[in-house]
Amino acid sequence: MVEEKLYTDYLQIVKSFRKYLEKKQGIVKKEDNLEKKSPEKLLKALYRSMQNCRKCSLFKKRTHLVFGEGNPKAKLMLVGEAPGRNEDLQGKPFVGAAGKILTEALKRFNIPVSQIYIANVLKCRPPANRDPYPEEIETCLPYLKKQIEIINPCLICTLGKFATQVLLNTNQGITFLRGKRQYYKNIILVPTFHPAACIYKPNWKKLFFEDMEIIGKILKSEF
Repeated sequence: MVEEKLYTDYLQIVKSFRKYLEKKQGIVKKEDNLEKKSPEKLLKALYRSMQNCRKCSLFKKRTHLVFGEGNPKAKLMLVGEAPGRNEDLQGKPFVGAAGKILTEALKRFNIPVSQIYIANVLKCRPPANRDPYPEEIETCLPYLKKQIEIINPCLICTLGKFATQVLLNTNQGITFLRGKRQYYKNIILVPTFHPAACIYKPNWKKLFFEDMEIIGKILKSEF
């Protein structure tokens, strides 16, 4: 009787320990899966998939592919047109004169850089900073859409005509759309001028700052 009881107790202990191990392993596996699916890892995987892209002719003269930069879980995503000369040289978005104007606006309206991710429609610089060709946009757009899907921001600010028209699928001009709340799928989108345009049209800088103030207010009041 004593031996049978000991044996029964032993089986119960083994069974309990097995359940404990299975539960622990299940938690680890779940955490591993979540880690694999983190925005940071997904963005890195997306970058690796396109870092040697040759789908259009822009690869021939690029120095660096400019993928994007910022918080993978950003509340605000800024989307520009294409890299310029400085961006191409450094492989980072908005590091030239346009970047200084953008940084000035972000500081003025207390929009934390830690909440931002910046990318462009095109990942390679068009020669002499010309406008993107339709076939270049068509080739590169899926990568931008995937970035937006991964980051899933609360708010998108499109900088300039091309980014705005592409994401809103419209032919309306930026002077008409700027500062007005729109939607990309279920994400709030507010268009404004590209900071580079403010260099060539100084009177636009005031309007650009007005739009960035709207962005700041939306972030503070709604998110």
